[in-house]
This record gives sequence, structure tokens and C-alpha cells, in this order.
Amino acid sequence: MKRPRSLLRERDGNIGTLAAISLPLLIFSLALGVDYGYLTVQQRALQAAADLAAIAAAANVGEAEKSAAGYFALNNLPVTVTGKNGTTIPAVITAVNSRVTPATALVERGRYTADPDIAPEERFKPASADADAARVTLSRTSDLFVAALFTPRSPLLSATGAAARSKTAAFSIGTRLASLNDGILNALLGKLLGTNLSLNVMDYRALVDTDISVQPFLKAVATKLDLTAGTYEDVLNAGITMPQLLASMRAVEGLSGPVRSALHLIEQATAASKAKLPLSRILNLDPKKGLAVATGGDWKMSINALQMITSAAALANGANQVALDVGAVVPGLAAVKVNLAIGEPPVETPAHRLGAPGSAVRSAQTRLSVELGIDGLAALAGLRIKLPLYVEVAASEAKLSDIRCFGGSPVNANVVIEAVPGVAEVAVGKVDPSVLSDFSDKARVQKARIVDSALLSIDAIAHAEVKNLGRTRLTYTPTEIAAGTTKSVSTRDTLTSTVRTLFGNLDVDINVKLLGLSIGIPGITSALGSTLGAVTPAIDELLYNLLILAGVRVGEADIRVTGVRCQRPALVQ
Repeated sequence: MKRPRSLLRERDGNIGTLAAISLPLLIFSLALGVDYGYLTVQQRALQAAADLAAIAAAANVGEAEKSAAGYFALNNLPVTVTGKNGTTIPAVITAVNSRVTPATALVERGRYTADPDIAPEERFKPASADADAARVTLSRTSDLFVAALFTPRSPLLSATGAAARSKTAAFSIGTRLASLNDGILNALLGKLLGTNLSLNVMDYRALVDTDISVQPFLKAVATKLDLTAGTYEDVLNAGITMPQLLASMRAVEGLSGPVRSALHLIEQATAASKAKLPLSRILNLDPKKGLAVATGGDWKMSINALQMITSAAALANGANQVALDVGAVVPGLAAVKVNLAIGEPPVETPAHRLGAPGSAVRSAQTRLSVELGIDGLAALAGLRIKLPLYVEVAASEAKLSDIRCFGGSPVNANVVIEAVPGVAEVAVGKVDPSVLSDFSDKARVQKARIVDSALLSIDAIAHAEVKNLGRTRLTYTPTEIAAGTTKSVSTRDTLTSTVRTLFGNLDVDINVKLLGLSIGIPGITSALGSTLGAVTPAIDELLYNLLILAGVRVGEADIRVTGVRCQRPALVQ
């Protein structure tokens, strides 16, 4: 035996001693590492369960709590589900999950706004009515091994998942077509197309009453252009001639005989047209533009046949300004000369669109100058009144505000549109034709001579403005969408009442040349009022039909929703 003093100086076996002392600490550290890794696994599993439960709840948001509970039961997860309204669905305990730590889930219904300008945590708003999204917050006590010896309560794990439906709708802005005059429409549409048309009112009515389904139409266009292997974006950006467009419209199944006949007549009349136009100026299909035409897609959109033709004609015209002598095609008007300038809406907002909430469409800005020949009445009998009218209609706008999915089927949804009909000006007076199509300059109306005879001259000017700067909310139900219902926003003034107001505001200078005086004569003023009042309905018909082809109405905008689709729910931030 060594003495104690020598034993303390001994250095043999020190490594084994340190290893023996450190081994428990190493084992304990490894055990804590295993606990931490297991906590991470549990958190990931909890997040996955919350995400999938949110998708299940959003798929049937009307019974979100039951749908989430059904998901947990099918996957043997012992989770008690609680709704915001106090509804509680107890966990389903089975032999398989009896040893799994139970959890609780809070299910919230709400509205989700996919707006990058909104903070992610603010995009989901709880809402009991019109909910289209669901959020599930899942909580449970964690399972620990070694760490459970040192803490009386295991950490609480929590995960939140939110899911919402992807929603799109097809909608358009245009004009309600009712009072058709084939003489005016043939003259103006023919001028835009650079040809002569001889369609009758029944032909135009057939086109007015027909919608062209966009998907088969674009497939027909792709076939014409040898782009069947391309995407919708390729087809929309490729140039197409007017005859090709009309032939593609005729290729769509389900069209009536009169519609096919009318399309064929226009196609024959424009057979020599070589001008190409991109369909992207007429249609916007942002959510579907990357899809291959051959595979199609689960979406629905349609366009009125006459609106398709007139929109294409305005683009094919190039200058977007036409001048024509309509002649006496409107009863009550002795002569009509027209200058029409059609502006172009921004490329991103053509009048027909398939898009998500936030998308917008606009009509074309339009300027119209008309010189009317009117035979005078009473004291003006035997005199011809030359009445210059100027109409300017700013672009109307419709914005897709909201889509509210109700579940049950992809098309069971309400669509909310916010629309503004724009500002319109109607004036009596002359305007320089050179500024009509220059939409950067304001066309100035000046006093015009409307009667000029050996004995008498009358100069006149008047303005009437129609405006509505507030947005009007229009809601379309699934039934209305299926029926293609058109709804209007307006200033509550019809074109006729606007023209009457215009004539009531006339500033008139009457000059009796024999006397060399510029005076007002009651008999002549009264005769002028009677003459203009008598032809107001005829002027209303003329302006209405001229503006139809530009897709606008004075002080009004007509909105249609032609399709809606609520896709399967997906996770959202």
C-alpha cells in the first residue's frame, strides 16, 4: 500500500477518471438533444395537421368545425374542436390514438384578402357571414423524456393554419342594346370595317342576343393560326384578321342559324381585310394565360357577339375615327353627318376580363360630333336648322370587388362589382374635327350658327353635363350569373332627358337681317323650341345607335358577370 502523500502525487489512470466523471453529463446532454429534436418533430407534425385541417374546413366553410373534426377523426388524432360560436366537438378516442397526447383546435371562419400591401397577419378577418376562408389554431402539450424530470409542466405547442379558395370571375362592361337602327349601324360599322354592310334589324338582334363562349372561340382561333400547341397568351398576342375572327366565332358550337348567317355576311364583306389585331386588346385572361390551349381549363367566360365584332372593328380601323354621311335614315331628321372618335382603354383593362378580386375593366373614351339637318316648324317653317351636337363620354369603369364562395359547387358564389359610369358632356355648338381623336386635348365647343337665311340667322350654344363620381356596388347571385343578367349604373338621367335639358339651356342669339338687329323674338324662340322638342326622340335614337358601336352610353354603364369559379382551398399566409 502506498502512503497517502504518494497516492496524491500519482498520475496514472487520470483519463479514465475524467471519462467516468463526464459520461453522465454527456448522456444527459444527448438526452436533452433528443428531447429538443423530438419537440421539433412534434411542432412540424402539429403544423401539418393544422394546415390540412384548415384546408378541410375551408372546403366546406359552412360547416367548418365538423369538417375539421372529420379530418382529425379520419387520421386518428384525438383533437377536441371548438368554434368561435362556442360549438364543441369532442375528440374521438380509439385504441390506436389512446396513447397520443390529446389536443384542442380552435376553428375560425372568415374572409381572406390576397393583397400584398396588407400585412400577412391582417389578411384573414374573422367573419361569420359570407365567410370564404378558415383558420385552425391547434394546441397540445408536448411529450418529453429526460427534460420531464426537471420541469413540472411540459411546454405547450401551438400551430396555426389558414386556407382560402382561389376565386375568379369573368365580367365585362359595355352597353345595353335595345333600340336598334340598321341604317345607322350598317353605315357606321361598315365605315369602321372599310366595307359596305347590308344587315337588317333581325341580323343585329340575333347578334345582340347571342353570347360567344370564349374557350371554344380561342381554340378555334388557335386552329386558324396553327397555335394549338401554344398557350392562351400566345393566341391572344398573335395577330388575327377580321375574316379569321369571324370564322372562329362561327366555329363555336350552339349558335343559331341567323347568327351564323349574320357572321358569314360580315365575313364575306371583309374578305379583303388584311389588318391584324391582337385579341389581348379585347380580352384579358391573366389567371389562365399560361395554360395550354389544348388542355383548356376549368373556367367559363362569354362575350356578346356584337360587342366582339364592334370592339374588333374599332381596333382594325387603326385611326379609330370615322366620318360619314348617314343621310335621312332616322325619321324626323332630314340629314345627318357624323364624326366619331373612339379612344382606347389602357392595355391592362380591356372591356372583357377574367380575373380575381381587384381586377378592373374600362370602356373606351368616346367623342362624337354630329351635324343634324332639321326642318323648322311654325315661324321657322321653310327653313333648315343645322344643329351641331357634340357628345363626349369618359371611360366607364367596373372593378371586381369581391367573390363570396358558398360551397357545394364551384359556381355557387356571389360576385360584387363596383362600377362608375364616368362623366359625359352633351353640347350644342361647333367643334374642330382635328381635335376629336386627340384625347390629350380638351375639345372646345363654340357658338354655332344653326339657322342662316336671307331674313334670319340664329346662333346657339348649350351644355349639359352628366356625372356620377360615386361607385355603385352591384351584387350578382349564382342565378343571375348563370342567366347572364346585365345590371346598369347611371346618373338616373336617360339620354332623352339629357338632350331635353340641353335644349332647355340654349343660349340663343337671333338676328333679323332686314332690321340689322340682334334681338330675341318670342315667336321664333317658341318655334325653335317646338322644332327641337319634336325631334328629341329621333336624336335620342341616333345618338344611342352611334354610341352602341363604341360600347358606351351617355351617363350609363352596363355590367355583366358571365362566369365565376371557386377553386379548391389552398393554404394562405
